[in-house]
Parts: sequence; structure tokens; C-alpha cells
Amino acid sequence: VEVLNVLRPTVAIARFVTFAALALHEHPECVQKVRAAEDGYLELFVQEVRRFYPFFPAVAARVRKNFDWNGYSFRQGLHAILDLYGTNHDARLWERPEEFWPERFRQWNGSAFNFIPQGGGDHHTGHRCPGEWITIELMKVAIEFLSRSMKYEVPKQDLRVSLSRMPTMPKSQFLITHVRRVTRRG
Repeated sequence: VEVLNVLRPTVAIARFVTFAALALHEHPECVQKVRAAEDGYLELFVQEVRRFYPFFPAVAARVRKNFDWNGYSFRQGLHAILDLYGTNHDARLWERPEEFWPERFRQWNGSAFNFIPQGGGDHHTGHRCPGEWITIELMKVAIEFLSRSMKYEVPKQDLRVSLSRMPTMPKSQFLITHVRRVTRRG
């Protein structure tokens, strides 16, 4: 089990970094803001990548004890599915949910149940990934590297993301070519 606890977050972070690279490609208006290190923009960008692109579209669980919620009865042993993608794209919770818009997180209230890219609830008492904070920090490092320290080209490819695959990934996996280092003078 311990090896899985090392491998699982590595896969998650790799997927989120791939989606961050895809977001930089699909939303070039964000690249300059990331490069310029505008006030807190990198954090906003990371959060929007995690909201917009699904690492897992849904997670399954088994009900541990009977409970009722919003008029529904959940009985012990029942298999239940939490729609992570649907929650992160729910128009009742998010303004313009199908639009990639990092600035939405400037006004975000920090709800542990509306924004659930890596599970929901409290880290200590709920089912939220304990590696979420390291994921965010490693994504920041990767995005800074992709946007400031290297140049590359993105060849024509199929970048659609299927919600029937878990974990998700662009169909072509997001290939880059002609990778070169950006040299800084100063």
C-alpha cells in the first residue's frame, strides 16, 4: 500500500501538469499573465486548471452507514458516485462554468464542497486528498517552467478529453516538439 501512496500522487500531478500545458496552449491570453507574475495570477491559473480539466471525472464509494440527504435515502453498502466534473462545472455554483476563466478564483469563497478536483470536504475529516497542497505547489513550478524557461511547439493533434477514461487525458496525450531552453540575459 505504501508504494501506491507514492505512485498515485505522481500520476495525479503528471495529469494536472499535462492539463496545465494544455491550458497554456488553448488559452494563450493567460500565458503573458503567468509570465508577468501578475498579482496572484499563477495561483488563480492553477485552481482554474484543476476546476476546468478533470483528473477524474467521478469517484465511486460505498456508503458506510445509512443516511438521508435532500430527500434521498442512502443505505449502507450502496455504491455511490460523486460527479467531480459535474460539480466543478455546475452553473448553480460557478459563473460561466464552461469557460476557462482563472479570475473567477479572486472572488471564490473557499468552499470545500463546491470545488472538488481532488475530493471534497475537510482534509482531516472528509474525503479530500491530503496531497492537494503539494499538487498545487508542483503545478506552479511546472507552469512557471513551461511558460518562462522553455519554448516549444504543439503539433496538430487530437486534444479532446474523454470523460469516460479514468484518469482522463487528452486523446493525443498533448505532444510537444521543437523544445528549447529560453536563455535569460541580465
